[in-house]
Amino acid sequence: MKNTGKKSNLDNPFEGTNTKNTLSTIAFRYLPFWPIFVITIVISLFVSYFYIKYQTPIYEANATILLKDQRSGGTDADVLQALGISNSAKIVENEIEVLRSRILLQQVAKDVGLYAQVFNKGTLRDILIYPSPVEFVALNPDDLKNSGNIPISFEFVPTKNYVLIGGQQYKLGTPVRTPYGDFIINPVKHADDAPVKYKGDYYLQIRSLNTAAKGILGSLSVGSAARQSSLIALKLLDQVPVRAEDILNNLVRVYNKAGIDDKNATAANTLDFINNRLIVVAKELSAVENKMQQFRTDEGIVDLSAEGRTFMSNEQQNVDKLSEIQLQLDVLNQVEKYIVKKGDAPGLVPSTFGITDPLFLQLLDKLYSAELELSTARKTAGENSPTIIAIKDRIAQIKPGLLENLNTLRQNLIVTRNRLQSTNGQNTALLKSVPQKERTFLEISRQQSIKNNIYTLLLTKREEVQLSKASAVADSRIINYAESRGPVKPIPINIYLMGLTVGVIAGVAFVLIREQYNREVLFRSEIEKATNATVLAEILHDDSGETLVIKDGSRTVIAEQFRALRTSLNFIGIQGDKKTLLVTSSISGEGKSFTAINLAVSLALTGKKVAILEFDLRKPKISKMLDIKQEKGISNYMAGLVEYDDIALPMDDKSLNGMVIFPAGTIPPNPTELMLNGRLDTFMERLKKEFDYILIDSPPIGLVTDAKILNKYVDACLYMVRHKYTPKYYLNLIDHLYVNNELTNINIIFNGLKMRGILNSTGKGYGAGYGYGAGYGYGYGYSYGYTQEDENVKKGFLGNLGGMFKKKNKKD
Repeated sequence: MKNTGKKSNLDNPFEGTNTKNTLSTIAFRYLPFWPIFVITIVISLFVSYFYIKYQTPIYEANATILLKDQRSGGTDADVLQALGISNSAKIVENEIEVLRSRILLQQVAKDVGLYAQVFNKGTLRDILIYPSPVEFVALNPDDLKNSGNIPISFEFVPTKNYVLIGGQQYKLGTPVRTPYGDFIINPVKHADDAPVKYKGDYYLQIRSLNTAAKGILGSLSVGSAARQSSLIALKLLDQVPVRAEDILNNLVRVYNKAGIDDKNATAANTLDFINNRLIVVAKELSAVENKMQQFRTDEGIVDLSAEGRTFMSNEQQNVDKLSEIQLQLDVLNQVEKYIVKKGDAPGLVPSTFGITDPLFLQLLDKLYSAELELSTARKTAGENSPTIIAIKDRIAQIKPGLLENLNTLRQNLIVTRNRLQSTNGQNTALLKSVPQKERTFLEISRQQSIKNNIYTLLLTKREEVQLSKASAVADSRIINYAESRGPVKPIPINIYLMGLTVGVIAGVAFVLIREQYNREVLFRSEIEKATNATVLAEILHDDSGETLVIKDGSRTVIAEQFRALRTSLNFIGIQGDKKTLLVTSSISGEGKSFTAINLAVSLALTGKKVAILEFDLRKPKISKMLDIKQEKGISNYMAGLVEYDDIALPMDDKSLNGMVIFPAGTIPPNPTELMLNGRLDTFMERLKKEFDYILIDSPPIGLVTDAKILNKYVDACLYMVRHKYTPKYYLNLIDHLYVNNELTNINIIFNGLKMRGILNSTGKGYGAGYGYGAGYGYGYGYSYGYTQEDENVKKGFLGNLGGMFKKKNKKD
């Protein structure tokens, strides 16, 4: 079964995963790629710069208005209430929709001239010119058509008094007809009356009022400035700050004007009713006065008796009541005519002065409010919309109840009038004691008094309505006129920060993708993830090119690493009788021969007797690295051509007098068969008796099986993995060997690492880790066959081997 126990990872100052905080981990991983980050950041900032230059700056204009509280009253409100016309309160949500209505925005587009826009054609972006070099005044704004970009030239404006539009001349100051509408084109002048001069490439855009209104709506934001308040905040985004201010100020002006016009319409309808009544009452009063004059003349009446005056005093009260009832009946008739005959036509309810019934006034107020709401809704919705239909249904429900209440009031007034007339009849009976002339005079006087009171009342109310009309003001007050600021986008600092972020992310993505799709082993964590075999040591890449990197007294980093590896051998059981190490790898070129030589030197420097066996009989490297002639060696010994003492080569260095090298010798054609002929057992048995440590440099196990044959003689296996050289899929081979115990006591040596960071004087790294390097130049390459040189060597070995056997036969 696979060993799932926790591995004993030896501490190493160059292990990148042992960083103590996130910042150092990020620095360890990405700082070696700082040129990539510099390139990505510079490119991102460069793109951000051109993006800022290419984008049109957008400015923001803000304005604030306050809806007046109708409950607080005022002159206008008091007069309307006196006339019996209630002034409905403004609701913030309704007024927000009114401010965004298409009718108001089209009027703003018409007033500001947004249907004609002039642009200066630029290299990176086009610039809107406002105010335009010439002013386009549409004669029929509702008939305008949308156009494309029409070339326009202003160089003839100050000299020849015409402008070129689409290659055609149009005279200034007179009505002209274009394919997109009829205009009067006027030049714009400075304060000193000098015409404005523009040079460059320009083009004109004509837009219909509906399109221009949609353009305003797309950049307009209207909302409540604060919760539970009647403040409305308006915000507009535009590429010209002055134009943004003009649009907002004109929108507020048009909105206020619409409110004032609505009030004036109410007053005008009331005045029409009063004036019509005055004409009728004046005629009736004139007829009564003429009748009295004629009666006085005919009857010669100068003064009334005391009894007649007393009777007149009592009769006057009834007369006043009858006149008030008559006036109320007239008002009810006018109201009924308004309710029955008005329909959906525009207009306002006539005055209800004199009517005191609260239910009738409440119903009339509901009708007026519903019709006002219908008028407002028609500004933003179609006739078939659910809102319009709902309001019409509500109006249809109010009218029957209102007419029923009106008829009830009329009947009550008629009953009261009949009662008063009956009382007058009784009083008339009393006139029998008064001379007939006096009674006739009183009747005429009574009619005159009624008509006179009605006429006086109408004159008073007319003056009040005219006062209300003259003092009419909007239901909103401007708190802050439009003021622009910006530009609000693009904001350079935000764009540059975004560019910097994108550059960093691109650099990180580059590193991650490069590491993700790299086929070679880069990090120790990849080894530990693929197999449970212990990573015993890590060996840095050496740039010196020397074979022996560890010497007596050497204090280099790589020398210390080999000393650490020497110490680590005790932890894997290499001591006493356990003395044989097999050094192998997956493929050639992973540095096993280099590691075997320097580990043997490290052991020999301690005074131990060390034997290093060059058992890579196919492509021996140790002989070449140590400049040893391959005349006699292990292959010759296995073939029985030489003896043990003939192939043992002690080192010349006095400090390494305990180190003996057994070279591979002549390259044989059948190395596997030589190792199986029985002489290897005798050879290994003698070595274990004479030496403290035995290091076997074997061929790569991923290519040939020699290492498995040698495995039965070893106590531990040092398996080489080279940074950015060993393919990742060979890690599966290591795990397979580890799980199935095909090699004894496998321990991995991570070789050829390049340290990230800077070394100090003690040889320790600051922020140490690993980068990318070519590693060592020793090895086989990915193929493990014979070259032409190998073929020649093989022929030489066979020739020598044949000669040796002939000499031996002669001796025998």
